Amino acid sequence: MAGFKAAVVAEQPLGRRTVATYAAAIGPVAILGLPFSVYLPPFIASGGTIPVALVGLLFSLSTLWDGLVDPLIGTLIDRKSKGASPYRDWMLRASVPLALLLAILVTMGDSMPFWMLLPLLLLFYSCFSLYDVAHCAWGAALARNADDSARIFGNREFGAKLVLILAFASPALAQALIPGLDLQGRILAYVGLLLFALPLALWAIHRLPPRAIVPEPGIGWRAEIKVSLKMRPLLLVWLAQILGAFSFGSLTATFIFFADGYLRLDAQGALLLFGTFIGGAIATPAWIQIARRLGKPVAMACNCLWLITLLLIAWALPPGVFLVALLFSMGLGSGFMGLIFIHGMIADIAPHDRASCGRDRTAFLYALTNLLQKFGNAIAVGITYALLGLYGFDAARPEASDDVIRWLFLTLPPIGWGLMGIVALLLRNEGMVNQRLGKLRPAKPIS
Repeated sequence: MAGFKAAVVAEQPLGRRTVATYAAAIGPVAILGLPFSVYLPPFIASGGTIPVALVGLLFSLSTLWDGLVDPLIGTLIDRKSKGASPYRDWMLRASVPLALLLAILVTMGDSMPFWMLLPLLLLFYSCFSLYDVAHCAWGAALARNADDSARIFGNREFGAKLVLILAFASPALAQALIPGLDLQGRILAYVGLLLFALPLALWAIHRLPPRAIVPEPGIGWRAEIKVSLKMRPLLLVWLAQILGAFSFGSLTATFIFFADGYLRLDAQGALLLFGTFIGGAIATPAWIQIARRLGKPVAMACNCLWLITLLLIAWALPPGVFLVALLFSMGLGSGFMGLIFIHGMIADIAPHDRASCGRDRTAFLYALTNLLQKFGNAIAVGITYALLGLYGFDAARPEASDDVIRWLFLTLPPIGWGLMGIVALLLRNEGMVNQRLGKLRPAKPIS
């Protein structure tokens, strides 16, 4: 089709060096994403400047705003950029503001009023999305078939887990070495790794194969949305994204409170969080192989079942026993693999979407996928903190509401993951996202 003007690279096996280099650029996304879902809401709430109920509203509004600008970001990357390496250019433009905004938020966020924090979070999320969408679109451009997409986005997730192990080791070590270290001190120890991850990412993106883009006129959102609504596999993947984001968001919003209030392990909270990424790093290669052998939908259903089983077992988790809590955290972290399947399936759908649309809109698809992720996360955070406020939760004394924390932590996430598993089973019948190793049909270039 004449409408598709992106440069097409000849079909050839994807080298391990290219996959590893691509994964190395994930550092800023990994580091800058989780402080907002795990550390910053409790940090801001503990400052007392903003009431706990408004903290949920603050982050919900921020993520919803980010969702509104995501389609614009995807459109800019697809159609309004040009040159040999447009993805690289967008990632470079996002890097400096991300670092500066994070520095402000983690040093003064607990003492800033609502009207000052909100615009800072809006800017942060916009820059974060720009970097993330460009990186995802570059990964889809590198993939030649379903096996490539599983390797690319599986190793992207594996790289994120390795970065997060190092990042969360910093506050854990700081908490062990400095008795009584407050939450802000843990956050500062965490984000310090950005000083190493950002230069590594900049080095990596300069070594990835370029993909030239010829800009196309117009926006065309109305036509593209119509095409999307007619593509059943894409709609199912997006539904799975919302459900997975809701589950993860509701769990991470209360993780610190669960460790402090119910498990009575305030002094080891950072170590428990660190354990989730140890478990994730150990399990990621296995999930990649499961996705390659069984197909991404079946692997995603197995992943949901694993997480639900762990949370059901956790009802018997005894307070105050660190080793048991650490093993639980590692098991839980071994199941945080949703993006391996979601991002990989979007890459698998992209060639078929090109054929339907007549133009390349890979970045737009990832932008909408991110929008839905943030929508699900925003709903989860808003509901969770509203319920905490309703039951009179005091962030400074989480142990006084241990039953409420326990119920929220162990009830909301399994609901979302259960529904996500059902959607994954429906995706088994969609051939374009359920290809397995040895039964691959390479996507044909569209000219």
